[in-house]
Amino acid sequence: MVLRLSETWFRRPDSPTRVVFDVTRRCNLRCGMCQTWKHEGAGELSVPEIADILRQLPRLCWLDLTGGEPFLRKDAAELLVAVAETTPQLLVLHFPTNGSFTRRTVEACTEFVARRPEVELIVTVSIDGPPEVHDRIRGQVGAFARAIETFAALRAMPQVSVFIGTTLTPESEPHLDALEAELLRRFPDFEPREWHWNRLQISEHFFANGHLAEAARARRSSIDEHVRRRGLPKGFVDLMELGFLINAEFVDRGEPSNIPCQSLRSTAFISPEGQLYPCHVWDRPLGSLREHSFASLWHSVEVRNARGEVERLDCGGCFTPCEAYPALAGAPLRASVETLRRGLEILRT
Repeated sequence: MVLRLSETWFRRPDSPTRVVFDVTRRCNLRCGMCQTWKHEGAGELSVPEIADILRQLPRLCWLDLTGGEPFLRKDAAELLVAVAETTPQLLVLHFPTNGSFTRRTVEACTEFVARRPEVELIVTVSIDGPPEVHDRIRGQVGAFARAIETFAALRAMPQVSVFIGTTLTPESEPHLDALEAELLRRFPDFEPREWHWNRLQISEHFFANGHLAEAARARRSSIDEHVRRRGLPKGFVDLMELGFLINAEFVDRGEPSNIPCQSLRSTAFISPEGQLYPCHVWDRPLGSLREHSFASLWHSVEVRNARGEVERLDCGGCFTPCEAYPALAGAPLRASVETLRRGLEILRT
């Protein structure tokens, strides 16, 4: 992975090395923190269209498939097969899921692993509290039980790295201890490193939740205790997660991240309709991949101008996981200095 990403340390590659691909806006749950479920999903790219776009990304080594709920697509297994067949340089495939479709998820993962055993397959199952709390936040009775079932099934697959993902909101944060107790009750060997935390994120084009901007600015639970509990990283993904958490804590405190964003340098976001965006946060459409080749957009004046705005932080700046992980990998020296300084400060407090 490091060797593959090292090209981006010195120049902007001819195509991105990392892409977040939103494959559906539809969702079966009704979360208040995200309004994408209100979208009917009209105009979604078909699997052949997605495959055609992926073929245009020869340097792609890190792919995130997201939604909505990706496994609401009945062709989800076909989609993962298409990913396996059109991304020869892929090293990491990640997707989040609310866990509602256990059988479909497990079958798709099994098929992908059989075709591409060398790719690290990472799945994040979203759980925001103990059963009643999670079901209330997600707007559906039984959502917690289905998510736990999916997490358990994937955890039993040695070829899959699976994590619990919790979004820190005013509704979830008072129940973090109760959620941890529930997870330990069900999985006695559950470790803090299997638990991903993320702040509420605001995005009009992705989450359609701009009305929650004020709530997102309110800082509540400190992440530093979670950092201390995780201990030393045990691998590359664990190292990236720890780096994100350490720096996210200081960004929450009001510091700039000081780690250059890689949006439109080595990363990009693609909507379910094939629209190219800089990232999942900045509502800046750059062109349709149904109408243009990826290369023509990637090298366009519009995209280069938008990249300049990212470098100047005219986009507003952020430190969300989707952008933080490639930022850490894309500027390793700066990231190491900032992470070490901040990590030592956390340990001293």
